[in-house]
Amino acid sequence: MASNSLITQFKAHLDDFQISLEPSALNYLTSMLTVMSMSDKAKDIRDATEMFLDEAEVDPEKINQFYATLGKGNVKTSSGTSMSVSASGPSTDDAPPLGQPKPMSSIEARRMKRAQKKAAAASASPSQPTEAEPKIVATAQQSRFHRETLETSSKDIDMHTVNISVNNLDLLVDAHLRLKDGVRYGLVGQNGVGKTMLMRCMADNILAMPSNLNILHIAQLETFDENTTVLNEVLEADKECMKVLREYEVLHAILGDAPQSTTSNTAQLNVALHSILISRMEARVITAQQLAQKRSGTRGHDARQAQLAIETEFAALKAQDPQVYISSDMATELITDVFDKFALINFDARKAKARKILRGLGFEEAQIDARVQTLSGGWRMQIALAKALFVGPDILLLDEPTNHLDLPAILWLQEYLINETAGLTLVIVSHDRAFLNAVTTETIILRDKVLKYHAGSFADYESTSEEQRVRKQALLDVQVKKRAKLVASIQHNVQQARATGDDKRLGQVASRKKKLERLGMEKTEDGKRFKVSYWAGYHTSARAEIEIEKALKTASIKIPDPPPLRYHGSVFTVKNASFRYPNSSKDVLTNVSLDVGPHARIALLGPNGCGKTTLLNMMVGVTQPTTGEVYRHPSLRIGYFSQHVVDQLTLTRTPIEEMRSRHPGLSEQECRAHFGTVGVSGNTVLRKIANLSGGQRNRIAFAIIVYDAPHVLVIDEITNHLDMGTVDRLVEALEGFERALVLVSHDVWFMKQLMEGEDDVDDDESDVKEERAFYVVRNGAVKRWEKDMDGYVEAVMKRVRKSDKY
Repeated sequence: MASNSLITQFKAHLDDFQISLEPSALNYLTSMLTVMSMSDKAKDIRDATEMFLDEAEVDPEKINQFYATLGKGNVKTSSGTSMSVSASGPSTDDAPPLGQPKPMSSIEARRMKRAQKKAAAASASPSQPTEAEPKIVATAQQSRFHRETLETSSKDIDMHTVNISVNNLDLLVDAHLRLKDGVRYGLVGQNGVGKTMLMRCMADNILAMPSNLNILHIAQLETFDENTTVLNEVLEADKECMKVLREYEVLHAILGDAPQSTTSNTAQLNVALHSILISRMEARVITAQQLAQKRSGTRGHDARQAQLAIETEFAALKAQDPQVYISSDMATELITDVFDKFALINFDARKAKARKILRGLGFEEAQIDARVQTLSGGWRMQIALAKALFVGPDILLLDEPTNHLDLPAILWLQEYLINETAGLTLVIVSHDRAFLNAVTTETIILRDKVLKYHAGSFADYESTSEEQRVRKQALLDVQVKKRAKLVASIQHNVQQARATGDDKRLGQVASRKKKLERLGMEKTEDGKRFKVSYWAGYHTSARAEIEIEKALKTASIKIPDPPPLRYHGSVFTVKNASFRYPNSSKDVLTNVSLDVGPHARIALLGPNGCGKTTLLNMMVGVTQPTTGEVYRHPSLRIGYFSQHVVDQLTLTRTPIEEMRSRHPGLSEQECRAHFGTVGVSGNTVLRKIANLSGGQRNRIAFAIIVYDAPHVLVIDEITNHLDMGTVDRLVEALEGFERALVLVSHDVWFMKQLMEGEDDVDDDESDVKEERAFYVVRNGAVKRWEKDMDGYVEAVMKRVRKSDKY
């Protein structure tokens, strides 16, 4: 049994560090320390007591110093007195193995969130503007049965009259949200219509979703533990499994592998079991608090009452003495529950699944075992995607999952979602048409503040919509002619009836008026013959009017024509060029030779890291070859849209200020006129770049690049964050650009449109000859690809399917 030495030293240490605990917390902590002593492991003492310091909102660094110096003498921290402690945290000798984190993570999670909030507040300054958290109001029609919105055996979602507004701006009005279990949906709509916000409202339960449904939005996984490995970060994403592992570790440290030995109800075991109950109850408290925050009206009142009740129960549980509260039967039941749940977990299989997903998304083995802090932002987004795939919730919401992925990773993800997500409902937002068409089986269209549904892929929706527009236009044309003929007939018969007094003609007039009322849709959208009973409400005609859905309008993009170069040779000539980074023993590119003519279209293919961007940097002069040479015409104007050009925009400036910082002589009106050529107009050019969407920033960067009317455009991954309409307009602009174009993109549809589209040059314009060629960059070499884009995709798909990644 423990002596009073630990209690005395612990209390004295609290005084030394000026840490004040509530009396009830201090009393409970003292009761826990009575079964421990200074001879116990420092980790065990910290695990048992740290939650009380965390709840008192003690700084994490101060907590580390507190436990690092516990038992090593008093350390005075009052004003004017120096404190000599090691800067390192507690001993990690007893740290769990890879993939098995420390017990009771809720404490660390709360502490980490608090630290992140403080860091965010400290970093926010006038030089780095931050947008206020948007005010979101989301409502939906309530069921007659309250329980249906809380728990249901079905995994379908069917919500009527859904309304979502952000900062008083309506995004959805009286919409119908319908998701069927196991269906892969594509969610499409222009940038800014509210696709991401709809996903957020679903995942954050702002809309009242059934509590038994696990809905996960990839944005929820974009916070990381910098000091853990990539593999561990993915494993940690499964919170329920990690909770079981931590509970098991707590009990295994006391009982070993024999849970049947629980008949001897030791004091240390009671403390451990009590801490597990507290952790479980805390999770219920957090859930109740979140539910109460998001409910309103009578249901909100009931939720807050439930919250108060469970908080009272939680406080009572924490105040209990473990030695009195934990009975033998309770201990046996709880231990059996933990060991049974642990037995169901195949940890080796979980590790294998995590590694498979990471390899499929392009991670090398060294990266998988590296710490998260060593990876860039693009790789971190791929970690978030890996975490989402690993968890496998009931409903997975993926927002632009192909951003930052190369073609092999996109094709792997495509195959994984098709073959490995049976029973999972997917909602995918993506600008990549080829990916979306391959993966999704149904399409949700967010347009005009409502949700429309199409039973088919996006390509099928586009085709069907165009057919409907053509069919309805033909019907409308026929109807206009019929209407004009009937109106003319009515007017003629009225005149004749007045002139002759013939009542029969008035009967014909009445008959034709009825025919006039019946003009309209003869069949419903699903092909049924139209009946008045299908048409609810009051209407002035007997048929629905023929309404032609107008095509979405996206602002066009125009590229200025450059002045004549008066030169017909190659604009770029790369001759036997090699490139090697300093302090490296291996060339990234070796003996590369490439000519780019004045009207050529060149596409570079290859996975991330193969050297495509390095070759572009050499061609435009950002870097110089280690050996060999690169020739550029001295008067050549180059427009280079690099992968990081958007990141180089100054967030505190407006687009006009950014343009004038690079071209000081421009007036505001000239800047506005130029930004208008890429579809950026109105007050958008007066807003801070930090407050613009990703698509708007792309347009701003592109406008700045093409302002000098370049003779050659070099484009590296421009389609990220653009909606499909903007990609369409970009394709049109680049197709009309009659100068040299060098492309790098993993968007298959985008590449096919620009590299395999019809030539707009007339046959008699023989002096303008477009060369279109694909080049594959692989293993430091650049070789011409003689087949088309589909052939390259097929070759990559074969490698993906044969590899151990899939």
